[in-house]
Amino acid sequence: MRTLSDTDLRILRTMQTDGSLSVSEIADRVGMSQSPCSRRIIQMQNEGIILGRSLLLDRKKLGFHVLILVRIKLTDHGRKSIDTFQESALRIPEVQVVHLMLGDFDFHLRVVVRDMDHFQVLLRNKLVMLPGVHEIQSTVLLEEVKYTTELPI
Repeated sequence: MRTLSDTDLRILRTMQTDGSLSVSEIADRVGMSQSPCSRRIIQMQNEGIILGRSLLLDRKKLGFHVLILVRIKLTDHGRKSIDTFQESALRIPEVQVVHLMLGDFDFHLRVVVRDMDHFQVLLRNKLVMLPGVHEIQSTVLLEEVKYTTELPI
């Protein structure tokens, strides 16, 4: 991977602060003309530095009031077991994040639900039914103090 220039980093900082900006607006904010800014953005997309743009929604205003961290230990740790579990977990809409971990548990899932009744149904009908699950521990998050997708570049 190439070394990013100060200009590239300014573009990335601007884009991750507000993903809805047009190329023209990004160029204005970083102090360059639109064409070279556009070329740099396209190059960083082609290199896989920029993966896409997304929209952040207020989960509570959409009725998802509870966040739960779910730790899962598998019965088997072979590649096939891990892959099968991952593929199945990724298909559950309430699962926002899936991390493969080292330590006491194999996976860490960030789950969003409307309420505890919703979580109970999800746990009984989907999470415990995931392939290879040996043990599950859940923690309810009381407050999300900080949530960002921005990198400290």
